[in-house]
Amino acid sequence: MKPARIQDKMYLAYIKGLPCLCRDNLCIGDIVPHHTKTKGSGGSDYLTVPLCGFHHAEVHSVGRTTFQRVHNINFTHEIIRISIIYRKQTWGDLDPEGEPIF
Repeated sequence: MKPARIQDKMYLAYIKGLPCLCRDNLCIGDIVPHHTKTKGSGGSDYLTVPLCGFHHAEVHSVGRTTFQRVHNINFTHEIIRISIIYRKQTWGDLDPEGEPIF
């Protein structure tokens, strides 16, 4: 049985408001939340990174590993970094270094 896919429209809207991770002069088009684990295999909306239309097409063309190497990006690190910032901005329960406030 497939795992349940976690969906969060507010989080995807947040991702769409971020700049493309590549931040180079090749960025073209609107930001697309790139699911790093396919939706068909249960990929969560929380496992997305912001890519412009150009770079989103590129990652699907060259593959995840090559894309990350060429652009010196680690999707896992970016997912964690972005989720910490989102949680802080949304829930306000983290200090500036991303540590929980008790």
